[in-house]
Amino acid sequence: MKTHIKVSEEAVRNWFGNRGYPIDETSRITFRVVDSESRWIFIRDSHDEYEEVIAYSMDSMCCEPYSGWDRKGFSWANKKLEALVDGMEQA
Repeated sequence: MKTHIKVSEEAVRNWFGNRGYPIDETSRITFRVVDSESRWIFIRDSHDEYEEVIAYSMDSMCCEPYSGWDRKGFSWANKKLEALVDGMEQA
């Protein structure tokens, strides 16, 4: 069962910073966290030059992008995020 987890912006910034990838404090971020077989964060950083939403597995001490999607047209709806998680976990 997938669960959408409320996480503070500070916690997200700390998670990236603790892994050596601090998010610029002037950057606006949009994010959602989905807990399934793994915990996933989908994040959009306003300073990202590629204008993507990136997925990261939060179950690791590494900060490695798993997949990305163009921010234009990306749906943050719970069901859409769950479908993306299903695809990543089955890969």
